[in-house]
Amino acid sequence: IGLPTDLWLPTTAAVKPQDSWQAALGVAKTFRKEYEFSAEVYYKEMKNVIAFREGASLFQFDDWQTRVEQGDGTAYGLELFLQKKKGRFNGWVGYTLSWAWREFENINLGRRYPYKFDRRHDFEVVGTYRFNDRVSLSATWVYSTGNAATFGTSKYLAPGIYSYGDYYYSYETTHTAERNNYRMRAYHRLDVGVDFTKKKQHHERTWSFGAYNAYSRKNPFFLLLENEYDNSNNTRKPVLKQISLFPVIPYISYSFKF
Repeated sequence: IGLPTDLWLPTTAAVKPQDSWQAALGVAKTFRKEYEFSAEVYYKEMKNVIAFREGASLFQFDDWQTRVEQGDGTAYGLELFLQKKKGRFNGWVGYTLSWAWREFENINLGRRYPYKFDRRHDFEVVGTYRFNDRVSLSATWVYSTGNAATFGTSKYLAPGIYSYGDYYYSYETTHTAERNNYRMRAYHRLDVGVDFTKKKQHHERTWSFGAYNAYSRKNPFFLLLENEYDNSNNTRKPVLKQISLFPVIPYISYSFKF
């Protein structure tokens, strides 16, 4: 569920090319020659975007044109940005409030639904402090609303078409009330680093030390729905498990410029 995969497909006689138009309005202002603030609103419409039909998969390559649906998409939002350019401490803060929708005639009963990259809030803080010409400390913190994913709401036994003798087999089917009806956990992490720079007349060398995802946040990469067996009552229950990548990763680097 929510596996971050995209399949790029060519335009054909049956699949029309995508097109879009976008409008944006923004303002910007500089304060005291060191602070810059900007704000922008935008609106975008897309035509002939594609999505897999209900029950189709990217792993079914035979005649893929019959497995996709074309429809419309919209995206709109507000972007705010504040930057400090001068002084020992400089950096910026950015925030985006946004919506992204998809709508297809034969998907989700024709109702619009949030796109998988519909992230309501996106926030980022970047800062650098220079102690002197040789040592500087930097940090970046990012936060965003979790991706949308499709999650089954119920299961039932459907009659099978194959029989063995007088016994007809049934199979378990998952029912999904709405596409992208589930939100993964929010994504956030902190990256930190320190640089030690030494300048000579004809060259410059820098040692850098730091850590990616400094507090080892377990951000969701994708979700797995597994059935766990309960010995107490001989039943199985679905359990949603999160797969995460990249815990805290320290790094060290050396650069030489001349």
